[in-house]
Amino acid sequence: MKKDNFLDLLEADLGVLIPKREIFDLIRLSKVEGSDHWYGKELLIANTPQQGINWVGEFPVLAGVILKVRPGSYSGDGWMGADNKRYRYSLKARKGIVSLTEKANRSLINQPQYSYPVVLLSDRKAFWRFEGVFEVSEIGSDSVELIRKDLKGDKVIEKYEPDFVEGGKKYVTHLVSERSKEVVSFLKSNGRFECEICKLDFRVKYNVEYIEAHHKVAVSTLPSGTKVTANDFALLCSNCHSVVHVHMRNSSDTYREIKRKIKHAIGGDTPK
Repeated sequence: MKKDNFLDLLEADLGVLIPKREIFDLIRLSKVEGSDHWYGKELLIANTPQQGINWVGEFPVLAGVILKVRPGSYSGDGWMGADNKRYRYSLKARKGIVSLTEKANRSLINQPQYSYPVVLLSDRKAFWRFEGVFEVSEIGSDSVELIRKDLKGDKVIEKYEPDFVEGGKKYVTHLVSERSKEVVSFLKSNGRFECEICKLDFRVKYNVEYIEAHHKVAVSTLPSGTKVTANDFALLCSNCHSVVHVHMRNSSDTYREIKRKIKHAIGGDTPK
């Protein structure tokens, strides 16, 4: 089956060998308006200098990601277990430093939030082997763990809540569906879709009922089984939520202090 666009690639059979030239043309010509592989900006495939990560569409809600892996490229990368359902993949680094803001890395870090598919292709000389469609199950300081999706019984991944370990050396994502799901559902069912920092209201501006729930106290600092209430969460837009986590990663400030700093930065408050 000829792969005209990224969506065609998602329909490939597990283990099929795809000529590298076919993938090369798919990526290159997806940017050329009028070509056989042009399907609009939504399916335009961008790439990194390393050529290992290709993101599809426009941030933040991508159409998907293509990962091309070569055994031995990065120490520690590879299959986790004999069933080839989990794969460890190193985030891209410059001079040994991983930047979580680089688009290549962001395309993977943001995946749990937006649930777009990650296609894994492994090197087979003149071919790429289609290893399946994956999702990000865990994010570390320098790598992510991918798990193959069962497309027949596809599950929905809800908004993630990163935990930060003291010192900022590592953080691991935990899906909200696994933690405090009832509280988050309650928050989102009360009709409030306004960011409490910048006051953006998704329902008013975009005519969609959407908002993100942020745990004011890092879950990693709470004892197991701690009960939480609606007051333990803040309702934030995507931008403010991301900036809050940048502050969490780089400081020991409380959510209240971070909120005040962000409001001051956008002209909505004066720090005391």
